Amino acid sequence: MTDSKALNTAVVLALAAVGKIGPVLTRAVLNKAKTPQEILDWSLLRFVEIPGISEKLARQIKDNLDLDWGLRLVEWAEKNEFRILTIKDGEYPARLKQIYDAPSFLFIKGSLTLADEKGIAIVGSRNASEYGRSMAARVATEMARHEVTIVSGMALGIDSTAHLGALSGGGRTIAVLGSGIDVIYPPSNKGLYRDIAAGGAVISEFLPGTKPAPHNFPRRNRIISGLSQAVVVIEAGVKSGALLTADLALAQERQLFAIPGNISSKLSQGTNELIKAGAHLLTSAEDIFSILPELKNNYILPQRDIAIDLTAGEKTILGLLSEQPIQIDDLVRQCRTSVSDVTAYLLSLELRGLVKQLSGKRFIAV
Repeated sequence: MTDSKALNTAVVLALAAVGKIGPVLTRAVLNKAKTPQEILDWSLLRFVEIPGISEKLARQIKDNLDLDWGLRLVEWAEKNEFRILTIKDGEYPARLKQIYDAPSFLFIKGSLTLADEKGIAIVGSRNASEYGRSMAARVATEMARHEVTIVSGMALGIDSTAHLGALSGGGRTIAVLGSGIDVIYPPSNKGLYRDIAAGGAVISEFLPGTKPAPHNFPRRNRIISGLSQAVVVIEAGVKSGALLTADLALAQERQLFAIPGNISSKLSQGTNELIKAGAHLLTSAEDIFSILPELKNNYILPQRDIAIDLTAGEKTILGLLSEQPIQIDDLVRQCRTSVSDVTAYLLSLELRGLVKQLSGKRFIAV
């Protein structure tokens, strides 16, 4: 015998799968029922009483609501260790439920918690510069240390870096996919997918097996902003998908922040225009806390006693590093020492978490 929760979930899945109904009408139907199961016994007239549902659509719902398909999908999710939350479930994210076109259901790998209501989204270019990735990691790590959940889309560039920054800060992060929950995109993010699920959640409103397609990502973006109290845009061209997320954030009455960039860079044109149009300028996490003070906790960054911990050579190298990447050859010239010594110093500093190596043998201070 199928339990009541599985049956209710199956009804929501089957209802949402009926063509031409969409999340808004699905929610309108569900709001008129005490439980989703009740819909199975509705007459055509009961459906037609709901604004937006014609007699033709009501008949289509009655004729095409495939409960067995919904139950098979519930069974598939359980077998493959995915959860399904419907908009009628108490655990459904409260902030996401506020948006006009909230998804009727979410497939989840990992877990959503009440702590995720305290979250911000970080989005930006897939072809991010080192500056953009550095800023994404910095903001995500700092916010994670204040127990703020980082929400993004697991794309290459800014998104992936934001997730990694949250994890390195010991915090939670949520990835919203533009594909089915079982379709990892890009495929190179398989390891990141696993790490996010272990330290937060990967979610999708698309049915299993759905491939990434251009029209999926605007739908995904409304969930990214919908889950968040604020959206931070880092590097976005004038036609970037990140700007669509910014528009959605404003429509959903979320706070909008943008990190300024080089005025000659195409990657900064979108973010700089957002600031000119009224987005909050972001240079550090304190700018977010000034607008949303409830996100800040009493975290204090541990202080390192560099004088005790480091050798003279390591201190020299660290003194030459900043947030701007520098080539190892330049470090060698400035230190006037051997490549092998500089390499050893850098490795020691990297192991201590004070230095990060970038592509092309470039290094920055962390």
